[in-house]
This record gives sequence, structure tokens and C-alpha cells, in this order.
Amino acid sequence: MMDDPEMKKMLMMRQREFMADLMSEQAKVKKKVLNTQPGQYREIAQDEFLPSVTKNDNCVVHFFHNDFERCKIVDMHLQQLAILHGETKIFSLNVEKAPFFVQKLQIQVLPCVIMFKKGVAIDRVVGFEDLGGRDNFNSAVLARKFINAKVMIAREDDEKPKVNFRKAGRNRRHESEEDSDSGNDY
Repeated sequence: MMDDPEMKKMLMMRQREFMADLMSEQAKVKKKVLNTQPGQYREIAQDEFLPSVTKNDNCVVHFFHNDFERCKIVDMHLQQLAILHGETKIFSLNVEKAPFFVQKLQIQVLPCVIMFKKGVAIDRVVGFEDLGGRDNFNSAVLARKFINAKVMIAREDDEKPKVNFRKAGRNRRHESEEDSDSGNDY
């Protein structure tokens, strides 16, 4: 029976189909593993900006200034979200070192977080107005903005509070404090 050329042909075809199915399943598992691995939040230079946002389907860039306290708050939240959302590339870009993109993207208020889909800016979070207007917002609020813009996939962990950033008595800034990083040109 094994000498039959038709039988050999049929067995070879089944073997190829089996290998193709196995390779397809392996590719699916690999993709799933890559999408569940923790992401990274890192600073990029001006010359890395275009390659970073164009080569990634879902990308978030935080335009920051080192001296602005609210930029540091956004940094903390983005670091947490990056760990949970490996499917979204999250970067920061120092506005002092990227004047071309600051002007091109018309960034006037910091912090400014811009969401990109396949290299196209689709939405942004400017200051803290969309985050409750307070310094002690939850990371889930920021995650929801990204999920609504479809640059991030919703996860169960997004609803859990991550860090109590400020103690209860220090939730609001004093009205008399000068707030150079909220509402003013940077």
C-alpha cells in the first residue's frame, strides 16, 4: 500500500496541511504572548519621533518639560499603563529638545499627550482638564481616554486604582499657587 504513488501523494499533502496548521497556530500563540508582555515607557529624541510613531500601529507620546510637576504626574501614570499595555507603544519627548515637533503639532499647554494611529495624530489630552482637573486622578481615567481613541485595548486591570499619589489632605492645589504647567504656554 505504501508503494502506491497516489497514497504517497495524499500522505504528503496531509503532512503539508498539518505543518501549515501547526505553524499558523504557533504564530497565533506567539502574537498573543507578544501582546501580553509588559510594555516600556521611554524617552525618545526628536530624530526618533517620526520612526517611532510611524512604525507602530498604536502609539502615545507625552510631550513634557522637566520643570513641570504635572508632567511628572503624567509620567507616573504612563509608566504604569505601559507595563499593562504592551500593545501600545508609549514614549515621552522633551519639548526643549524637540522644537520642530512642538511647533508642527501646535503644542502650547503642558502636559500634552498625543495619540497616534499608524503615524496619524488622532486625539490628545492637554493639561488636566479631561482628567478631572485635579492632580490626583487615577490611571484608569487616562487609560479610558486611550481606549476610547482605540490606541489601547481595555483590560480588567485598567479599572483598579494603581497609586494614591497624594495624601488625602493634599488633593487640591491652593488657588493662590502659581501653576506654570497648567493652562499657560510652556
